[in-house]
This record gives sequence, C-alpha cells and structure tokens, in this order.
Amino acid sequence: MRDRPLALLWFLLLPLLPACSLIPTQQQALEGFPPDTLQQVRQQSAELVQLQQLNAVTPAQQQQIRQLHSRLRQFERNVIRTASRLEKQDDWHGAEQILQGATDVLPNSQVLNSARAQFSERRQAREERVRMELEIHRGEQLLEDAEAYQRLQQLKGPDVLTWLELKNFHRKCRDSAQALQDHAQQAMQRDDYALAQRGLKVAQRLYRDDPQQDKDQLEKIERDLAVTDRQLRQTKRQPARGSLNRDHKIAVTELQQALDAGDLLGARQHLNQLRQQSPQDPLLPPLQSQFRAQLNTRVEAAIKRGNELYSKAEIERALQVWREAKDLDPDNVELLTNIARAEKVLENLKALSTPPGAEP
Repeated sequence: MRDRPLALLWFLLLPLLPACSLIPTQQQALEGFPPDTLQQVRQQSAELVQLQQLNAVTPAQQQQIRQLHSRLRQFERNVIRTASRLEKQDDWHGAEQILQGATDVLPNSQVLNSARAQFSERRQAREERVRMELEIHRGEQLLEDAEAYQRLQQLKGPDVLTWLELKNFHRKCRDSAQALQDHAQQAMQRDDYALAQRGLKVAQRLYRDDPQQDKDQLEKIERDLAVTDRQLRQTKRQPARGSLNRDHKIAVTELQQALDAGDLLGARQHLNQLRQQSPQDPLLPPLQSQFRAQLNTRVEAAIKRGNELYSKAEIERALQVWREAKDLDPDNVELLTNIARAEKVLENLKALSTPPGAEP
C-alpha cells in the first residue's frame, strides 16, 4: 500500500521527463524532401569517400563513382532550388533550415557552402533594408508630430513643460536623422540608391526642422543625395533587360546541362557567358563551385592516370592524357610540368634512337 503513492507520483511525472529518454529520436529530415533523404545522402557520401580512397579502381567502381557524384550533385541542386523557392516566399528561416541541414550532411560540399554564404549575404542585406524602412517610417512619423508640437507651443506659449517636451522631441529627430544617414550609407554600398535617397530626404527634413541645425550634416546629406540622383539617372538610361533575362535563363539551363553531361569545355563557355550577363546572379557561385569541383576531380584523375602510365614507361600515352586534361585546365602547374618533362624525355629518346649522322 505504501508503494501506491510513489507509483502515482511516477505516473504524474512521466509526461514531464525528457522525450529522448522514452521515445526514440526521430530521424532528421528536410522539409520538402522524403524523410529518408538525409540518411541516403549520408550513405552515398560515405560510399564515395571509400571508393575514392582505393589505390586501384575497377571499371565497375568507376561507374559507381560517377553515379554517386551525379546523385550528390542532384541533391545539391534540389536543396538550392528548394531554398531559393522558400526565399522568394519570404520564408527565410525555412530556407536557412534547408541549407543548414544539407551542409550538416555534406560539410565539404563547395556548392552548398557557397550557396549558404550567398544566402547569408542576401538575408543580411534584406534585414538591413527592412530596418531602414522602419527608420524611414519613424522619421516620417516624427515629421508629422512636429506640426502637432508647433500647435501645442502656440497654445501654451513658453511653458517649461512644453520646452522640455520640445527638447526631447528634437533630440529624437536628430537621432533618427543620424540613423537614417547610417542606413543610407549601407544602402549605397548595396547599390540600393532609391531606398538611400528616400532615407536621406527624410533625414534632410528632420535636420531642417531642428532649431539647432547641423550645417555639416546637411551638406553631407546634399552630397549623398547628389550621388544617389546621379546613379538613379544612369539606371534609367540603361536599356530594357527583357532579352537579357531570356538569354540569362538559357545560359543557366545550358550550363547545368553541360555539367550534368560532364562536358566541361562547354560548361566553361556557358559559365563565362553567365558571368558577363549576370555577375550578381545568386546561382552563379554554386554553379562555379560545381564546375570547379568537377574540373578538379577530372584533372586529378588525369594526373594520377598519366603518372601510372609514365611509371610504366608509356610516355606517349601519359602525354596524351595530360594534354587532354590541359585543354580543361590550361593553367594547371602540375600538368604543365608533367607535359614538359614527358616531352623532354621523348626528345631525348628520339635523339638516342637516331643513327649518327642521320637527320633527327
């Protein structure tokens, strides 16, 4: 009987105990993906690492490596597309969760890390813009309040309380004007000249309504307004970008197709075209990272294969492998060194095989 109160107490406390001690931990998942996606990606990544560490790889294993690479690249693209969709819907937290979960599974993915870094920059810029819009709203509200304070002063005259209220009000105006100037500087650094101009105009009116006008600040605002006005006029003179947007979409599609097909020469051409058309495109960094990752893998494999042939005295075949890789990465120092060494060896062998007195 004495045990019944203890049993009852345990029953009451049971729901308050940590869930992890009673219920199995649910498998981590990404919103918009099948529940077992992360587990599959983790296994595929581990298999790829094991295969890449092998000293000798069979043709079947080479095919498996290509398949694993393709699946992981597809996962990266799906993650970036999903995060981009959430970002366009203003679900910034959801986009961050997607990118965070993906990079936790593939921490060495240059594509995902680059996409996440670019996302963080865009989110910071968005936050700065929203905060500036709030400051503009506060400044505009202060300008409206200024009329009410003028009427109050007309009603009460030089009253002490009125004087203190006005002093505090003008201090708020000066603080708001200074904050707007700071935000405007950040907006100009982001090339957001229209928003910077809005903020500067409100700050200018706040300073002008202040009995203790700061002429230096007013002059600085006028200079910044001149800059924003000049930049906005230049923007208006630029031609319509409808055709450029269509060309940009085509370039992105063709670049992705070339990467999926392993056509690195074609991918390089499309990548250069995309850099010229849209250097600030958010898709450009992950596509560049994907291209660089494939290029590094292809060149490293070619260097290794050429070294194996060279060690077997198959100099011409090694030279052919290295020259093909050089077409993909013409500035690779190791390739250039190996090619020069092989060409020198072949010249020496040709000289030794030429009879004395015969033309080489």
